[in-house]
Amino acid sequence: MTAASAREVVQAALARAHAGDIAGALVLLDATTRAHPGHLPAWLVLAGLQSQQNDNAAPFATLDAAVRACGASSAIEGMRASLLLRWGRNAEAADAARAALSLEPDAPGMQRTLGFALAAQQLWRDAMPALETALAINAADLPARLALVRCALHAGQADRALAVALVDAVIDAQAARSQVLADFGAAGAWPLQFEVLRQWQARAPRDADAAIAVATTAHRLGHLGEALAACEHALALLPDARRPREIRATSLVDRGDVEAGLAEYRPLLDGDAEASARHLVLMHYDPAPDDARLCAAITTHVARHVPRIGAPFAARGRRDPERPLRIGWISPRFAAGPVASFLPPLLRAFDRTDFQHVLVALEPVSDTTSWQALGDDWIALPGLDDATLLQRLRALELDVIVDLAGHATGNRSTVLAQRVAPVQLAWLDWFDTTGLPAMDAFVSDPWLTPPDSPQRYTERVLHLPSGRFCYAPPADAPPPMHAGDGDVVFASFNRLAKLNDRVLAAWSAILRAVPGARLALGARFLDDADTRAHVAARFARHGIARERLDLHGHRPYAALLEAYRGVDIALDPFPFSGCTTTCDALYMGCAVVTLAGSTFVSRQGASLLWRLRRDAWVARDMDEYLALAVALARDATTLRAGRSTLRANVERTLCDGPSQAREFAALVRQLWRDYCAR
Repeated sequence: MTAASAREVVQAALARAHAGDIAGALVLLDATTRAHPGHLPAWLVLAGLQSQQNDNAAPFATLDAAVRACGASSAIEGMRASLLLRWGRNAEAADAARAALSLEPDAPGMQRTLGFALAAQQLWRDAMPALETALAINAADLPARLALVRCALHAGQADRALAVALVDAVIDAQAARSQVLADFGAAGAWPLQFEVLRQWQARAPRDADAAIAVATTAHRLGHLGEALAACEHALALLPDARRPREIRATSLVDRGDVEAGLAEYRPLLDGDAEASARHLVLMHYDPAPDDARLCAAITTHVARHVPRIGAPFAARGRRDPERPLRIGWISPRFAAGPVASFLPPLLRAFDRTDFQHVLVALEPVSDTTSWQALGDDWIALPGLDDATLLQRLRALELDVIVDLAGHATGNRSTVLAQRVAPVQLAWLDWFDTTGLPAMDAFVSDPWLTPPDSPQRYTERVLHLPSGRFCYAPPADAPPPMHAGDGDVVFASFNRLAKLNDRVLAAWSAILRAVPGARLALGARFLDDADTRAHVAARFARHGIARERLDLHGHRPYAALLEAYRGVDIALDPFPFSGCTTTCDALYMGCAVVTLAGSTFVSRQGASLLWRLRRDAWVARDMDEYLALAVALARDATTLRAGRSTLRANVERTLCDGPSQAREFAALVRQLWRDYCAR
């Protein structure tokens, strides 16, 4: 057989293969390699067809035979690398690709294959040079580009990842764009994702999906002005779209336009469980709270959106009223918020002999070491559907479960409604009834829910005599001594959603009554220039010049506490008063002026002051609130001299973990005894 006839046979074999006669093609190629062993294309085509026969050994035997017959070749090693990569033998694929490149530095496609093989082993930095070279050879190689984006992202080279992603070929191709967005999202690289979305919207201004995606991510990043603009754009393209209306309503509340935001949200509630749950949170920011309406909204939400799932609960533990108990503490937010602030001091002091503590995390937590030390078991159950989570929680065989989320973001109220423990109670990161018939108790204190409270609960309300909250200041907190420039400084480091129009009117009146005083506001959304301008404009309408406002965005906790050293008086918003922020202000020696209302959230600041016996700082009405703030400002010298005394009082009264732990243990034990007696 001549070389020319060998080529003809190979072509005939390929024709048979394309026609579906693989077996016939293999016979022809086998004959060709025997008759003309030096004809390399026959070996390569034979190995390629063999690889389609679910035989992982034959192709490599053929390639080894080709080396013996034809000598070492980059084409042989290149095919070997490609087959190994296809079958997930990534380390071997990388070795074969390197062998091909050693034989032919410009071997077509080998840099690409090497990059893919290294990336598949998560050798991100090693893969990048190969993929960079592949793109230099062929800038249109979209798979190589997407792989390089992922590698750069994992290698910590965010700028490089973004630069590689921001090309027309990625932005304009839905599959490629979706992969890049997913990679950035999985890495939590929301700013990078946002830049891709911005480019998409710029290139597709008539695409409502692009505008909605921009609005969603802008809101997540705190760019409220851009979120609102994108919502308007989306609604102009798609007037009946629900998602941009939700984002617009929430963004309005988040920047302090509470009345307008709630008005936008109410028409969205029918039939949507997620929107309904979010509205339960937002309702507590309403400047005109209605206790009956709040309770009705919660119970209606439960009736409409919390279905019955799974089998009825069957307790397995002994009904022994005095035996050791296994308590589960369940939350989606162990890393931040009230749970991170107020649960640790309780657990540090909680009895570990009569009570075993199981911490159940519903969302990932980056640093679990300290939490694991506070409990007997740390169990992560993120991302489970309701039925699976119900099964997993019941399998823990808890005697008591403490729900730390209520209807807040990330809650699993549908699962807890089915009952996962004989005794269930709500505490900490929820400030109202859960409305769940399976929730046995709501843990409060005498100041937050006094006997004459008009707020309604479907649960049995139980009190911790020393207070619902036990504050744990950081060990490295700065000293409380005043460090300002002499001028009186009022402050609020609460979220902007609490700063409704009545609050701004009151604070503006205080500033007008105290010439030279400034107001410091600190909140995450103030990182956004549009939001800062909007807040300044709201104050300007009340006659307060921009230079009297110190507006700060997000700060690390240490910097936030340090900022309180320049503050004389913290102004508590209303009706949603501060809690952690109020504890921080008091610990740093700042006076706090609060207006006590009738609801739980409107009494948080007051409850802390009443516990400290600082009743004089609690106003009964708006006139008294204004008068208190002005009077304290006029006595700033005395306030500054008493900051260390105030801190000592906070440490003695608000940081008493052992007392709270004893009270909580007694409360749980009594609930268990009641259960055993039924």
